[in-house]
Formats: sequence, structure tokens, C-alpha cells
Amino acid sequence: MQTRAWFLAAGLASWAVAPLLSQSPAGPSPASQGAAAPQPRAAAAPPAAPAQDTGKLPVRRVVLYKSGVGYFEHVGRVRGDQVVSIDLTSGQLDDVLKSLTTTDLGDGKVTGITFNSMAPLEQRLRTLGLPLGATTSPTDLLHALRGSRVEVQGPGAPVTGRVLSVQERERTTGEKTESVLELSIVTDAGVLRTFALGPGVGVRLAENDTRGELSQYLDLVGSARAQDVRRLRIATSGTGARDLFVSYVSEVPVWKSSYRLVIPTAAGKTPFLQGWAIVDNTLGEDWTDVELSLVAGAPQSFIQQISQPLYTRRPVVPLPSTAMLTPQTHDGAMSAEKSGAAPEAADAAPGGGMPSAPPPPPAPAPAAQVVRATRMTANEIEERLTRTPAAAQGADLGDLFEYKLTEPITVRRNQSALVPIVQAPVTVERVSLWTASSGSPRPLRAAWITNDTGLTLDGGSVSLVEGGAFAGEGLLEAIQPKERRLVSYAVDLAARVTANFEGGPRRVSRVRITRGAFIQTVQERGTTTYTLRNEDASARTFVIEHPKRDGFTLAPGTPAPAETGTAQYRFRAVVPQGGTQTLKVDEVREVETRVAVTNITSDQVALILRGRNVDVAAEPQLKAVMAQSAEVARLQVAVRERQAEVERIEKDQARVRENLQALKSSAEERQLVARYASQLSAQEDRLALLRKEIEDLEVQRGKAQEELVRLANGITLDVAMP
Repeated sequence: MQTRAWFLAAGLASWAVAPLLSQSPAGPSPASQGAAAPQPRAAAAPPAAPAQDTGKLPVRRVVLYKSGVGYFEHVGRVRGDQVVSIDLTSGQLDDVLKSLTTTDLGDGKVTGITFNSMAPLEQRLRTLGLPLGATTSPTDLLHALRGSRVEVQGPGAPVTGRVLSVQERERTTGEKTESVLELSIVTDAGVLRTFALGPGVGVRLAENDTRGELSQYLDLVGSARAQDVRRLRIATSGTGARDLFVSYVSEVPVWKSSYRLVIPTAAGKTPFLQGWAIVDNTLGEDWTDVELSLVAGAPQSFIQQISQPLYTRRPVVPLPSTAMLTPQTHDGAMSAEKSGAAPEAADAAPGGGMPSAPPPPPAPAPAAQVVRATRMTANEIEERLTRTPAAAQGADLGDLFEYKLTEPITVRRNQSALVPIVQAPVTVERVSLWTASSGSPRPLRAAWITNDTGLTLDGGSVSLVEGGAFAGEGLLEAIQPKERRLVSYAVDLAARVTANFEGGPRRVSRVRITRGAFIQTVQERGTTTYTLRNEDASARTFVIEHPKRDGFTLAPGTPAPAETGTAQYRFRAVVPQGGTQTLKVDEVREVETRVAVTNITSDQVALILRGRNVDVAAEPQLKAVMAQSAEVARLQVAVRERQAEVERIEKDQARVRENLQALKSSAEERQLVARYASQLSAQEDRLALLRKEIEDLEVQRGKAQEELVRLANGITLDVAMP
């Protein structure tokens, strides 16, 4: 068995590769060109030569967006009729197919674009002319070649013919028995020849189509080693050397931002912000010396499986037996204090920067024979950091913002990089930030940053460096130039805040009468008292975030907030060292109730007359309305009383008529009939009178109602209540 295994392997090595090494000058068939394996790029190619895949088209420019996509540009040199390739992943292909742009920058043209299928290997192999599976042997290949023309090469002259069969036979030489693979062919002269295949025997495929099928088979089997690689091949046609441009949009990881806020140790120095971007290359090839841009924006993008075959349902039409017709076929401040600069605060540094740290104690004198340390001081390190240049330039990109790196960058496949994008001084105010929703009496230490960089800063983490050491970290949302944003980074253990809410009484603040409507405004009030305690040895600036209540506004006398956000007011208060201070926030809400003046009551009239600056003519007008309203109500009651009497009479008549139908012709019954008839006649007279009275009363009520409306519309009042 060891001899047989070696024999088969040696046979495959000796003749299975021969078709690829002995192709005729005509080259592979058109069907095999799109799937040919990439070869090293040729130095030159004559114009008439067939297109060959000579290499990959390198990435030259990358623009990454916050919506999880990137824009890629490939530019490379092509010569003559050349095929270049771009390696993609299956996840990229759909985006590439719906956004691909390519052009020959010289005198040539792009003649075709192909890519390998993602169908299972067995399914793709079934499309070939050779009935071979994913794993095969020399025997399987020869069985698949039955009927094909081959050339058997051995020690003698080559023999050409068609494959008839292949079979294994046992041969015994002395006491040794081994298996031999025998190939039988029928020559062009009709002679049956049998050859024992071994290391010295080769079989060459004599038909171009069969060689092309075998080449495609090997390509498909080879592509199975990289299950997620989709190779995009771009065929060009032209003369001489020229550039080929390809661009597309593809899914990529979202680039991320990270900042370092450095607070200088030395007094009078301005804080500065250092920003970094984290980019990831998870695509099918390296980014070597690419031009990289990072866009702080999220243009709309979506996924569409355009690379998948799409079938539609068609109607099934039976065959006609007779002639028939053809079937028809998408938090910063909303407002801030008016002054351009922040008011003087306990934690504000000279020049609008951070306050300087307390001067360090004098260093002890060095002992004799002590070697001086070479470690740089915090001031020296901070000075070096401020001189570090940023590696990117910012610019507006339509409605977006772009960080364009000033130097090319290389990011290998499946690697990531940290790129500096911001290096600029900023204005910072240190505050103690307290929010009621936190549920803790301890405020947070925060930096109130003003974006003086002139750049749009993307959202990301912020690490605070103070006094040459780490002071905490927080998160920063996207911030525009000159916009101010709070970044909390630590718990303030030297401060406490408590809040106490008291709801005020409801009272009528205003009464209006206009266009026949009585409008009463009821005012609700509420007061929240914040107690701020500073236990530190220096003054502290507190920022209290007071939540907005639905319908409430700040009452007159309440301190103006430093900022107003979408859901809160921010109040600033400076508390001296070891001191306590209170902040009262009064809120008011006005609720209106509306009724018709025609329904006004005596209590409401009395309320109006208690108001300030009431016109002396208002009282007789209101009393006239009340009197007319009472008259309308009296007429309405009279109508309802008569309508009720009509209903009682009609019910009694129905009862009498039922009794009449049950009476017979006796003398007593005839007397009862006469009595009932007299009763019905009297009731009919009463009904006629009642209906006439109702009709007259309705007319009177209508006129009274019109007069009431006239009187009500003639009153206009706007009374402030004491």
C-alpha cells in the first residue's frame, strides 16, 4: 500500500500539472480567464497579447465615516491589455457593487469586471464540464476524461488518442504483488493502446476546452481555501502604460475618538486638548502609504444584497388547446448667558484657563554624593506635549467635517492604528456638577470646556491629566467650534448638595372675557431650594442642573441660569471655602379654564369684581348677562315641563285605546266606551293647547338666547387678580 500511495502522488505530480505548463500560445479559453489565479505583474505586454491577471490594484486613499462605511480609492499602473484584482470580503461585496466607479485615466478603457461566486463549492463544480468533486484522485480525473483527446508521453514517441477506460490491475513480479493503474486509449488510427501509468509516464490534455475546464476546476478548488475572500477582477484594454482609477464605498468599523485634556502645573499656562483617532483595517488587503481622512459625520447608508441572485415569481400559464390571447403582463446648551466670557469663578484660571495648582513645596537640598535624577519634571513634559504637532488638518466637507492626515499612513490587514488628529489650546473652567437624577448628595468634578480649536470635535472619551498625573476620565459628545460642553471626570468628595421642593398654593391670577368666553387663569407655583456645602480649603464653583418641568417657567426673581439645555437649566454658584450657600429656583405654571359667558355664575361675577382696575361699567353688564341667562333658563324649564305633560297624556291615551279594543257590546260596556271617548276628547284639547304653548315658548327662548349672546359679546374684560 505504501508503494501505491507514492505511485499515485508521483503520477499526479508528473502529469496532472502538465496541462497548465503546456498550454498552447492561444492561451486559456474565455471562460477560464475570469477565474485564473493572479500571477506576478509583468514588466510589459504587447498590444495583441490576451489579458492576464498580473497583480493587485493598491489602495491609495481611504475616507472613514461614522455611519460604518468608508470610501476607498485604488490607483495603479496598467500596461496593454491587463487584468488587475482587488481582494474583498463577502461583507464588502454588496456595498462595492452598488457604489463601484472605475475609469482608465489614459487612452485605454475598462472592458469588464468579474468576481467569484459565493455559491457552495459543490454547486459551482456542477457547472463545469468535468464531473469532479471537491476531492479527487488521478483515477477520478482519468475517469472524468473518458472520450477526451489526450497525448500519452513516455520513453518512446508520444501517442495521441481518446480515453477509453482506466482501471487498476494487480501485477505479480516474483513474490511481489503491486497495483498498477492502466490507461486505455483509442488512437486516431483506431488502435487500442494500454499504458501503465507511473513516474515516467505523462498524460497531456490535447483539447483546449478540456484544458480550460481543468484550469477552472483547479481555480475553484483553490478558492475554497479562502472562504471569505471575494476577488474583484477588472479587465482593461489599451496600449502602453497608464493609470487605472477605481473607487467604491464599503462597510468598515466605525472610527473612534479619544482625547487627553492636560491641565498645566505651572501658573498662567493655558490647558490644551489632545485628540486621537482609532482606525481599524479589517478588510481583505493592507493599506500601505494611503491618504487617510476621518469624517465626523454619518451620511446615510444601507445594506442591499445586490450580489445575491434574485428571482421573481412568474405566472404559470397552461398550454392552450385552442387559440387564446397572450397573458397580460434621522446635549449642548440651547441658550447661554448673554456675556461673551464666563463670569469670574472660583476655579477659573487667569486668562480664561484652568486654575493653577498650588506651588510645590521647595525641594530638599540634595545629599552629598547623590547622583542627579534625569527624569523630566511635569512642567517640562507638559511643555513638550504642547509643542507636539497634530497629524491631521480639519476642513468642512459639505455638511460634514473631515480630519485629513498630512502624511501617508500604513495599516496592515487585520491591524489597527492610533492617529493624532487634534492638538490645540482650549478654555476650561473646573466646576462641581450636581444633577438631581444622580441620587447622590456628592456632585461630580467636571471640566466646562469651550471648543477653541476651530475644529469640529467628534464624540469620544476624555482623559484628564492634572498636576502631571491622571485625574479621571469622562465622555464628550460631538461639539462644534466655540460650543461649550461639560465633561465630568470624578466624584467631588469635598462638596455636598441637597434639594428640597415645596409646592405653592393654587390661585386665580387673571380673568378675561372676550368673544363670549369666560377665561380663568389659575397659577401653580413650586420652589426648589438647593443647599450647597463646600468643605474644601478653597472656593468652589457649583453648577446645579435643575430639570425642566412640563409647562413650568422660571418665576420672576429667580437667578438667571448660566445655560439652558433641552431638559434642564444650569445655575452657577460660587461657594467660599468651608461655606454653605442656598439657591432658590421658583417656577410657575398657568392653567386656563374656559366656559361660555352665558353660563357665568354669581361666584364668578363676584371673583371678577374683586380684581384690580375693574371698569365701573362691568358690574351692570355682568348682572344684565346673569339676569338674561336666568330668563333663558326659566323659558327652558317651562318648555321641559310642558313637554313632560305631553308625554304623560300620550301614554294615558295609549292605555285608554287598548281598553276600548277589549270592550264588548253590553250596556255597561257601552257606557264605559262613552266615558273613554269623552276623556280622549278632553285630552286632545289639552294636547293642542300644550303644543301651542311649547311653540310660543320656543320662540321666546330663541329671542332670549339671542339677546343673551348679544349682551355676552358686548363684554370685554382683562382683570389681574390680587
